[in-house]
Amino acid sequence: MNPSQAPLMHAFEQAAFAAWPSACSQTVAGWLLRLDVGYTKRANSLNATQAARELSEADLCAVEQAFTARGLPTVVRTTSLVHLPNTQALLVQRGYRYSGASWVLLRPLAAVLASMPEVQLEAGAAPWMRVFSRLAEQTTDHAAAHLALLQRITHRTAWATLGEHLSPGCCGLGVLVGEHLGLFDILTGVASQRQGLAEQLCRGLMAWGQAQGARDAFLQVVKTNAPALALYEKLGFERAYEYGYWVQA
Repeated sequence: MNPSQAPLMHAFEQAAFAAWPSACSQTVAGWLLRLDVGYTKRANSLNATQAARELSEADLCAVEQAFTARGLPTVVRTTSLVHLPNTQALLVQRGYRYSGASWVLLRPLAAVLASMPEVQLEAGAAPWMRVFSRLAEQTTDHAAAHLALLQRITHRTAWATLGEHLSPGCCGLGVLVGEHLGLFDILTGVASQRQGLAEQLCRGLMAWGQAQGARDAFLQVVKTNAPALALYEKLGFERAYEYGYWVQA
């Protein structure tokens, strides 16, 4: 990554945190500690930021106590934007395992995007969640935790679905933070796969974001998810930086 791009990359990090809000957040040694009820590591992790310093053993013990108090395993998220070798050595020493290596993908929205009238915008988080929960076959507990998180979003959000009006086969959401559009929870049901629905839905969300004033779009995808990477690169997204999670054994 070009060093001159670092401020922009950190801006995307902040936009992603804002678009996916935790119930509780605080700063520890320049790191951002985000705690919720355990639904997704994004909302339940200690995150390296531009201001993060190397963690001491005392820092890590305090963080572990905060996770334990909520009945959660400690999760530490590091990125290629911040180099903290001593912290990584400490995590290895204390038995943490690295997992979930992912890419953050970016693309500008300078080109005029065709609107996608097939994309339906739901009235809010609750009706959209009914679609997502059905397609993902979520448990009741996971669906409730997911909905609670989504209802905390304060930024402009497009709750998009695609397919038959009464039984959409694809869904996703776009959250606009400043001029940055984040795409989250893009999901196609098993019966509706290989029909191009995810591509259409993403194009529709980007068109919505552009109409709302977004200058660029970002999303996160696991490195091993080859089909998703192929789709997003087809849509013009490029790999910007990577991150992963250190999980307490």
